[in-house]
Amino acid sequence: MDQSLGPSSLLAQVSTLRFPPAPLNAAHYREVFNRLSAVGTFNFAVAGDGVELATPPRESGDAMKVTIGRDAVQVSFDPTSKSADFAAEELLVILKEVAAVLPIPVFVHQTHVLRKLFPLGGPHPDARAFLLQGVVSLPQERLASWKRGFAAVGLRFVFAPQQMNDLSAHDLKIESFLPDPAKLFVEDTASFLVPMPAGQWDQLKDHLAEANRFLDDYTATLLRGRLSPDA
Repeated sequence: MDQSLGPSSLLAQVSTLRFPPAPLNAAHYREVFNRLSAVGTFNFAVAGDGVELATPPRESGDAMKVTIGRDAVQVSFDPTSKSADFAAEELLVILKEVAAVLPIPVFVHQTHVLRKLFPLGGPHPDARAFLLQGVVSLPQERLASWKRGFAAVGLRFVFAPQQMNDLSAHDLKIESFLPDPAKLFVEDTASFLVPMPAGQWDQLKDHLAEANRFLDDYTATLLRGRLSPDA
């Protein structure tokens, strides 16, 4: 199909870092809240056996939430208009404050869920037609008997862990974007199974960079139909 794929924009980033169960208490959570309040405005709420710190509603629609439990910390920018680099730096700021208070010697597992949008170019950009005809090449006769039109079309690819990349695994979803059929929605759940001692933030940056490259380079190349054999 005569359609081009534009550069991606970050729609959301949800990062979950797990650690061995720790004897956390209300004083720990309150101290984290006090430290994060020095770098941003958060509302504090008890959530199960942990806490949830969330930014108040913003006119831009951007939302940030920090959830801390006895064995995990999750930081989400969902939705967001930040760049991937800015979101990564802001994540580091938050995790450094959390690690400065909580007794977390090591993070045993990381999961980063990245959601992005790719705009389509061309005379009549339609992500549904692009996926059906330009990516999977589904013959039109197989769709002719359907009386209902497609509101959305999606694909899913699951990639097993690779030893060469810190045992990273990827669960990739590619869909037409319901609010705007001229855009593609892509989501990658990138898992990293190698422990990371608290304080080794360069390793965290590398993992986020790999997750972003997976969407911006590998996935974009797959969609353009020029997939290299060693990707």
